[in-house]
Amino acid sequence: VRLWSWKAFLVATTSPPTPPPTAPVIEYYTDPDLLQNRPWTQRAVVLAGGVVFNLLLAFACYFGELTVGPGLPRSVVAPGAIVSSMPRTDGASYGVLQRGDVIVGINGNALALSDSNSYSSAKSSISSLITTIRSTPPGSSLTLSILPSTTTTTPTSVTITPRSTIDADGNLGPASIGVTLSPNIIRTELIQYESLPQSLLVSGETVYRLTSDSLRAVTQLLSSAIFGTAAPGGGGSVSGPVGIIRSGSDVVASGSLSAVVAFGAAMSVNLAVMNSLPFPGLDGGQMVFVLSEAVTRRKVDQRVQERINAYALLVLLIVSVGATVGDVGDLIRR
Repeated sequence: VRLWSWKAFLVATTSPPTPPPTAPVIEYYTDPDLLQNRPWTQRAVVLAGGVVFNLLLAFACYFGELTVGPGLPRSVVAPGAIVSSMPRTDGASYGVLQRGDVIVGINGNALALSDSNSYSSAKSSISSLITTIRSTPPGSSLTLSILPSTTTTTPTSVTITPRSTIDADGNLGPASIGVTLSPNIIRTELIQYESLPQSLLVSGETVYRLTSDSLRAVTQLLSSAIFGTAAPGGGGSVSGPVGIIRSGSDVVASGSLSAVVAFGAAMSVNLAVMNSLPFPGLDGGQMVFVLSEAVTRRKVDQRVQERINAYALLVLLIVSVGATVGDVGDLIRR
């Protein structure tokens, strides 16, 4: 009897084993009115709608500046690259170049400019100049044709030996002459309203140029981040919310309504370009899933999509936090 009672006591006081944890059950609704359950053509239209709206908003801003505003500002650039900063004391051009000098040629070749009304053409010319400087063998010299800041008529030739840059870790970087170069903008003119077709054409060309420039900059930035190579134009940077707010406040502080409208149009185009990238978590990434369904006639499993998007959003969050930290650092150093 005592043995039986002891066994009964053990059975009564011993807790049952804990079952292994199970994955949470996620319900996937089959409601045909939900976007995820619509045909791929309808989902493609919705995804493309955001990008198209941003481009149309930029077009409307430029069209408004032409028709009811003072006009659309446009930079007129000349061949050459302006030295926009004083040479670094440890740079190769220290004591040779001055702020305001214009580099018009390198090694006997003049800097070409395909379009005097295209800011991107001027940046491409500077990119070619920087590429030539960086490709200079160690110890070799360059011959630059410059227009000194004290005169704008007679070019002079100077010889500079580029030096390799050194990062914070002591690693050697690409060759440099130690200055910052900017497009040679000679004036800014206002394009006035002439006719409705002219306004539509100019607004469309402006949106196209800005979109192309933004896409080119993003491509160079991604290429440098993925392959570890420096961008031809000297590298790029990503601004987070703090940097965008700072830039916007500077534009508003200028008191120019045209500048505010132009900033809004540029932001709208940049949003369109960034959101159209084929990266999960963005509309471009979702479009990849939709087009994959259109080609294979088979819908990608929703659980797989959500898992991929979750990892992608984590990456975007890390990039955003890093950009914000950089923006705050810039504010502190100002």
